[in-house]
Amino acid sequence: MIRYLRTLWRNLLHRDRVDEELDEEIRGYLELTAMEQMQRGLSPEDALHRAHRDLGQIDQVKERVRDIRVGVTLDTLAQDLRYALRTLARSPAFSLVVVLTIALGIAANTAIFTIVDGVLLKPLPYVYPDRLVMLWEGSLTDGTLGTVAPANFFDWRQQGHSFDAMAAVDPHQDAILTGSGEPRRLVGAAVTAEFFPVLGVRMALGRTFLPEEDRPGHNQVVVLSHAVWLNQFGGRPDILGRVLTLNDLPFTVVGVLPRDFSLVSRASDFEARRRFDLWTPLALGSPPPEWQRGTHSLTVLARLKSTVSLAQAQMDLEGVAANLRRLYPADDANRGITAVPMAQHVVVDVRTALITLLAAVGLVLAIACANIANLLLTRAATRRKEIALRVALGASRRRIARQLITESAVLTITGGTLGLLLTWLSLPVLLNYLPADLPRTSEIAVDSRVLFFTSALSLLTGLVFGLVPLFYSRGISATDALKQGSRSVAGGRSRLRGALLVGQVAVALMLLVGAGLMMKSLWRLWGVSPGFHVDHILTAQLSLPPQYANGYSFGTGKHPRIAVFQRELGERVRAIPGVRAASFAAYLPLGGNDNSWAFDIEGRPQRPPGVFDVANYRPVTAGYFETMGIPLRRGRAIDSGDGEDRPLIVVINEAMAREFWGHQDPVGQRLRFGDKTWRTIVGVVGNVHHRGLGISPAAEMYVPYAQVPNVEVHPTLVVRTSTDPETVVRALQRAVADVDPTVPVDQIQTMNELVADSIAQSRFRTTVLLMFAGVALLVAAMGLYGAMSYSVSQRTQEFGVRMAVGASRSAVVRLVLGQAARLVAVGVCLGLAGSVLLSRLIASLLYGVAPFDIGTLAGVSVLLVVVALLASYVPAHRAARADPMNALRWE
Repeated sequence: MIRYLRTLWRNLLHRDRVDEELDEEIRGYLELTAMEQMQRGLSPEDALHRAHRDLGQIDQVKERVRDIRVGVTLDTLAQDLRYALRTLARSPAFSLVVVLTIALGIAANTAIFTIVDGVLLKPLPYVYPDRLVMLWEGSLTDGTLGTVAPANFFDWRQQGHSFDAMAAVDPHQDAILTGSGEPRRLVGAAVTAEFFPVLGVRMALGRTFLPEEDRPGHNQVVVLSHAVWLNQFGGRPDILGRVLTLNDLPFTVVGVLPRDFSLVSRASDFEARRRFDLWTPLALGSPPPEWQRGTHSLTVLARLKSTVSLAQAQMDLEGVAANLRRLYPADDANRGITAVPMAQHVVVDVRTALITLLAAVGLVLAIACANIANLLLTRAATRRKEIALRVALGASRRRIARQLITESAVLTITGGTLGLLLTWLSLPVLLNYLPADLPRTSEIAVDSRVLFFTSALSLLTGLVFGLVPLFYSRGISATDALKQGSRSVAGGRSRLRGALLVGQVAVALMLLVGAGLMMKSLWRLWGVSPGFHVDHILTAQLSLPPQYANGYSFGTGKHPRIAVFQRELGERVRAIPGVRAASFAAYLPLGGNDNSWAFDIEGRPQRPPGVFDVANYRPVTAGYFETMGIPLRRGRAIDSGDGEDRPLIVVINEAMAREFWGHQDPVGQRLRFGDKTWRTIVGVVGNVHHRGLGISPAAEMYVPYAQVPNVEVHPTLVVRTSTDPETVVRALQRAVADVDPTVPVDQIQTMNELVADSIAQSRFRTTVLLMFAGVALLVAAMGLYGAMSYSVSQRTQEFGVRMAVGASRSAVVRLVLGQAARLVAVGVCLGLAGSVLLSRLIASLLYGVAPFDIGTLAGVSVLLVVVALLASYVPAHRAARADPMNALRWE
């Protein structure tokens, strides 16, 4: 259409230069008229005679046509479309196969692009997102990035000069809402007053925090999420100024966030807590107390000044870090500051996987295009007389190309529209299967960017397979083609079809190898022992009201109310029919929460300033190891006698024993952390995969809940049952309500669900890639079947001669299969070479599988060869069953 309009405009402006093009237009018009006459039953000879008669009058027609060029051009376009539709309608099976193939290929590409666009390509949903960065404390020894100490953040904000503003988030500020029905835990975050302005958030109602509200004693104000405002308070417009009771304290609502606001992040940044219900001021001291330089709980965001580059800001931060190392060597001697663009940081864990899926689905479309091109080439062989007649009429290659492009455009537009419809229908289903820890899923939608992508992809697809048959018309002799007996097949065309088949086989093998490696990796991941029993375990998170911390003094290890609550609830839960054991833990394996503490080992030399021995910190109650099925390796486990008034103890895991004691027995050794009081190691337990099945177990130390040096008010209840865990949920909730009705219970999950969720990303990409590989294998097999069928039909006379002179049917079958085997062998060799490169690209996504896995390469190659030969056997069998006499009379 664009070419038509461009030519039309040029002709209207330069009417004295159009004779040559006008001749071509008129010839094309008469040519299509001849084609339509043939479709109505006129013989080729009569149609050719009439066309030559009309062409003889071209000079008389030219002057009249020149004045109505617009009408002729548009009429020619309409005639092209009518002829294309009529031609395609005469081959409904062919047209349906092509349209469905295009639709499936474009739907798959559009669906994956929609996900990639929402997660990777769209700008972050904030004002000037390219200037947003995240700031991290970095280790100078190994470059590890971590969260920020509040006192350090205070100094960064004071001393940094490269930012318009800097804000901090503490994501561990959950609150219990009371006075509005049943008690409910709301996921909360505390932020500095600059937080919402840094992101450029416009509130749906009210305002953000004022600077004076971000101070201790003045911070009892709250901003609600849009979802909580609707679900908990019915979207009442008078919510502003309302006083809510959060953790037994009054908080005044000053704002409601917009519906589409979310704190974009990696799941690991906020421990899978990306949907916050409420926000309160962080209210740091000015300056913060010195102990807040040793605790690291903040995530820091900043907005670069418009005149400052990231490199300049990094140099500025390095100066700030050097100053802090000089002033506070005990805490900051080994710490630097690293600035990372926010958009880059958010997707660092998923970029490779999503790009791999996009490339894979692109290869599927390439196979589909090759298959369609092969179908068109095969179909073009049956249209040689038509093309020859056009050549005889004087049609140029450009004129033939225009008609072929028109036909491919009809197929492509139909297939692309159907593909977009399939994407729109399937996307909600696909979103339900996305991993929960995939960032920015709320921004995945079919929008103008997706529509543009689909349109461009459809146009490119049409050009790719639409122009291939044009080469089929090269060298066609009108005289030879119009002869009834001419059925020769040009060797170049056969080579082109063969090359397309080889390409399909090679690409299909690459996808199958990728899917095979992913599948083997997932299988290995599923086979990893998490270090505890998975079956018949139910978990539930509890949120204890603030009064449970009353009577606690930091470092004493005494939590009288918490201990009484856990003891009474544990007894009630263990009395539930079907419950075999119950205990409490502060940080559940694979639950997304974690904590680590620095410690000193008695008798060891003191570490240099700023360098610490660190291990993960696990408060648990008696019976936890038995409930979870964590094996005891040495010494003893934590028991009910390890109370607040007993000697302080700790149990470590094998990874910690090996890392810090080597082959020595750590039982009886002492360490201290937090409260600086020495604790005796009484036992060593097996390793647990806490962060993920594919992540090696780290050093861990388990402390009796009654002896922890801090307050843990969000314990997780772990219950081991003899029946289906789901059957005890109601009884468990009643038990909690009987002990204390003000304690909310949520996040009730089985351990099987937690394990499944931990490998959700690996399972998703494996499933999708396996699906694409299956489609590629099917399309390649269909292409091979079609090519062999056409080859058999063209060689019918040859096979008849062979069998007439004594060739057996099995020899004919071997001949056809040999032809297919040669194509498949070349495709497999090329596919194996491509698979080596592909496997290296996805190496970071694999677990326990070498990128060049011989077993996978061999197995996939055998599978592809078997499927290809099976697809070729049907045409081969049909050739062998041909009657020699009929074959000899075939011409």
